[in-house]
Amino acid sequence: MRLIFWEWKKLFSLPALWGFLALGFLLNLGFIFGQSENQRSIFNGISACTAQLGQRVDADFMERLENLPADPNKELIWATAEGMEDIFETYDTDDLKTFYQSVMGSSPLAASWAGWKYDLLSKRVEQLAQKDAAMDLYAGPVTQEVHQFLFGTMIRSILAQAAVAAMLGTLYLMGYERIHRTADTLYTTHTGRKLLRIKVRAALLAVPVLFALAALPALAVYFLRMDYRGIWQASVSSQFNYLTDLLFSRPFITWGDFTVGQYLGAVLVLGIFLTAGFTLLAALCGTLCPNPYLAALALGGFCVGGLMAASVLGEMHLWVAYDLALFQLPAVWLCSNAWFTELGSSAVLPWQETVTVIFNLLVLEAGTAGALKRFSRKDVAA
Repeated sequence: MRLIFWEWKKLFSLPALWGFLALGFLLNLGFIFGQSENQRSIFNGISACTAQLGQRVDADFMERLENLPADPNKELIWATAEGMEDIFETYDTDDLKTFYQSVMGSSPLAASWAGWKYDLLSKRVEQLAQKDAAMDLYAGPVTQEVHQFLFGTMIRSILAQAAVAAMLGTLYLMGYERIHRTADTLYTTHTGRKLLRIKVRAALLAVPVLFALAALPALAVYFLRMDYRGIWQASVSSQFNYLTDLLFSRPFITWGDFTVGQYLGAVLVLGIFLTAGFTLLAALCGTLCPNPYLAALALGGFCVGGLMAASVLGEMHLWVAYDLALFQLPAVWLCSNAWFTELGSSAVLPWQETVTVIFNLLVLEAGTAGALKRFSRKDVAA
């Protein structure tokens, strides 16, 4: 543990790390204060009312709303609630199934995967209809915009900052001796060779700290401006929440039941594991490539190249290869605005973002362990 502490001291004493996190925080502030003031006013007003009324729109809700003292948002909520209906009682996933099978028509195998996924989704729609999830007000007319801002713009930015900080920090630790020209002396000893394993452990244990440093300041400012008191218990599958993929809109249908609060918690937890995956990827590159600068170049090429390869495969209508290319960490980051939903063309499995993160963690852990074992036996003299 003492060696891990010294590795942490190296990492958290790095001025570039704090400078990067500070720049990331400033970027997030730009997003937050760039929000529409009208949208924020409507959201906060609805949240203040639903804190008293509850979220589920039914006869009791309308009675409580009628007895609510004069409120500037009362009329808006009344007009919104009056027009609500349980959309999941009549929603048919066959339209989605037909759409994606037609898109992937050049690949019968990929089309069959899409059909299987949307057959499973139809059962989930039945469950949501039974629970009346669509009848939660959430934030009424501004639901979709606010939801996508938090879980798309903000969370995607936070995930990117945490992942980049973790990857660069990992490469810095693993290349520290090379940078300071002490590697030849250190790695000539058996104990020195083992230090690389300590560095990987230190980097992994630092992941929650780096993620918190990227997420907590930005989210604290966001929630000081946005009043979620009456929103936390709303279902994210409210009829006002929706997704658009390939210009085809559909309700925000999650594979499990999530309130807004539960959804945020699940996203942040998965975000930590996603960051750990990027850390292991950096550790693998840093072990296989002793030069930290070349390792960083290889790491960047893998992340950017993987996304580009998936995009090219999609453009070429090579749908089976495209579907397989989605099982990479950068693809999970890119669809963070819709985690735990069917993800449209970005997934072939239920819970694919979770499956992909777990799969990559296992593969990268095995790969890093193998690379470290190889390193402990090879001639690393400069």
